[in-house]
Order: sequence, then C-alpha cells, then structure tokens
Amino acid sequence: MELTINAAGDEQALKEFYNWLRDDADVTRSATISTAESGDTGAFEAIRMSTGSLTGLANLGIAWGNFLRSRKETPPFTITVEGEPTAEQRAMLRNLDLPRVVSGDSGY
Repeated sequence: MELTINAAGDEQALKEFYNWLRDDADVTRSATISTAESGDTGAFEAIRMSTGSLTGLANLGIAWGNFLRSRKETPPFTITVEGEPTAEQRAMLRNLDLPRVVSGDSGY
C-alpha cells in the first residue's frame, strides 16, 4: 500500500513528522519512508510511505498518536491512499485515528 502524507503547506510540521517516523524503529521496520520535493523550489512537499502489512498501518497510527501528543496544535495533514486497499486495509484505516484518508473510489 502506498500512502502520501501532505501538510497543506506546513513544511516545518511535515519535516518534524518525517523525522518522527524515521526515528520510530517499528515504523521503519514495517514500511519504507521517503520524501517528495518540488523540483523548482526544493520545498518539502510530502512524505511517501510504502507498507505491505497491516502492522505497518498500525505502526503509522501509533506514531501519529504519539506525534500529536508532542504538539500543542494538530498539523493540517492529509493522508492519501494510492490504489485500492484490500478489505482488511480499509478496515484498519477506518479504525486508526489518522487525519482524513482520501482515496479515489474506495468509499471511506
């Protein structure tokens, strides 16, 4: 499953969450994490995450909750799921306390 995490232009919050994810051994063990940057300005635009397991999604949810507890304000993050998740992945995404999950036709 491919996920893209955006922060509505809040590059600093996105960098902080990226570093948070990279420092979480459970997340890095269960997912591949990279950045997407704008070619023109070099601005940090998104976090890309790839995971093939429900454990990877659960670890993202735990990391997100811990990250929120470390902040005074909730950053304006949006997670986009690329492709069509399986029924199990859809159920996990519905149960996690993640920012709104956006997906083409999957009906979250």
